[in-house]
Amino acid sequence: MKYLVLDDEIIAADYLAALIQEIDEKAEILTINNSIQALKIATQEQFDVCFIDIQMPGINGVEFAEEVKKTYHKTNFIFVTGYVDYMGEAFKLDASDYIVKPANVSQIRHALENLRYTIQEEEIEKKKPYIKITCFGNFEVFVDDKPVKFKFDKTKELLAYLIHKKGTRCTSKEIIAILWEEDGHNSYYRMLKKDLQDVFKKLDCGEIIYSERGQIGMAHFELIDCDYFKWIEDRFEGQKLYHGEYMAQYSWAEEVNALIEMEKYNK
Repeated sequence: MKYLVLDDEIIAADYLAALIQEIDEKAEILTINNSIQALKIATQEQFDVCFIDIQMPGINGVEFAEEVKKTYHKTNFIFVTGYVDYMGEAFKLDASDYIVKPANVSQIRHALENLRYTIQEEEIEKKKPYIKITCFGNFEVFVDDKPVKFKFDKTKELLAYLIHKKGTRCTSKEIIAILWEEDGHNSYYRMLKKDLQDVFKKLDCGEIIYSERGQIGMAHFELIDCDYFKWIEDRFEGQKLYHGEYMAQYSWAEEVNALIEMEKYNK
């Protein structure tokens, strides 16, 4: 969840942020001590919960909440202030809670457990990247419709072979034999493996690569849109995606290409 903590007193803002972090270890917290600056940010970027002081230079907390609400109607506002005078105005804004300073962890926990607007799980979780892999024709990889670039050309071929094996755990010896057809490339293979893992980790989809105890393979196929996988699952429908080639740039793929061709013309 994303939190905004607005208090013109730096110590008070940092203290409140520490209480939130104690309750929600995964919290993303932005602390700001200037209400004008905070308003500019909060009307351009949505926060799940705003913890707001009331008496501040520039604009006060109630005015701040009124402006934010015009853009993000279902923001949760929790007022944390030394004044009780504004309680009525705060709740007219559908505030989730009104806490009189000094706040403590039990008050913050209660406020977060009773938010006016619930945070749906799918809104909390970061949207997963869309991974598309084409095997019919040339082998290509896309994440969010952008081609994936690796440091080495052989890294792409390593990924192609792992897709080709669809979940089978492959040893380094097997992969070296496929990619180079000879021994003596262990160091190069380790570089390719690291490149593969680093690239997908940077793209926030590192979970699709399984690597442990000298073995590597693909995982989480539900995250991957792949024409070859569709052919494996449904030969009839998969044939509609095939146009005469399978991973055309790799000689080791010729056997599967021949199999697909044979099935196509033997129907």
